[in-house]
Amino acid sequence: MAYIVMGDHFIDSEEVLKKIKENTQFKMVKDLTKGSKREDTLIFQIIQDVKQLKLELDLEGQAIDVNEEELIEELMSLADETAYMVEDFIPEDAICYVYSYHYDEGSEEIKTIVVAADEVIGGLRLRDVAERILRSVD
Repeated sequence: MAYIVMGDHFIDSEEVLKKIKENTQFKMVKDLTKGSKREDTLIFQIIQDVKQLKLELDLEGQAIDVNEEELIEELMSLADETAYMVEDFIPEDAICYVYSYHYDEGSEEIKTIVVAADEVIGGLRLRDVAERILRSVD
């Protein structure tokens, strides 16, 4: 269990994790908050199913011809968009940084990191925190 401070709120990362799992269709969600040793930041790793993302893209229905590189780029972008759902489960005065960083063709998964903190931390600082976390994540 990890408690973090966001503005006037104490947030239990496990409660947020539970809400995310109950209200989304992500393949897997991991709470990385405690491991970060930060007292002001929620951190989650989201694993999304590529097959599901492909259904959402509906490329066949649009009759668009894309190469493999463009498809992966589209899937990563959609994974980012989808991961922003996490904002629904954190305080309104928080900001999020979402970044899909790994496409695993073999297991057909995309890994995304979601970092959330109080808006006073600022977008640039939040991005810096996220980049440091990305260097330490599998």
